Amino acid sequence: MKRFLILSILIIFLTVSCAGPNKVKVGWTKPDFRQDQFENDRKECIDSIYQNLNSNAFGKALEECLEKKSYEFKSVEEIEKPPEKPPSTGEIVLGVALFIVLSPLILAYGVLLVGSAP
Repeated sequence: MKRFLILSILIIFLTVSCAGPNKVKVGWTKPDFRQDQFENDRKECIDSIYQNLNSNAFGKALEECLEKKSYEFKSVEEIEKPPEKPPSTGEIVLGVALFIVLSPLILAYGVLLVGSAP
């Protein structure tokens, strides 16, 4: 029975770890980005690059060609991240008020702990 439980837990663990989302971390973008236009531009760049280059040189040449076509290379988090809004005045006032009220309480508690030590 123990072997069955251990084996089933192992299979579940492997299944879950392999089935997680595989999110792409990078991407190309530009102000008027359209997927079909990007694919056409990328194909043009690939066709214009000398095909016998090693993979690093080919990748670098492809990046340079896409950058010439005004594409920018950004991470997906950077693309999808909403702009951060500054804290509101109410949040700032609340934070200052909590600091003013809690600081003396924490200090008094510390004094009580030190004063009660043997």
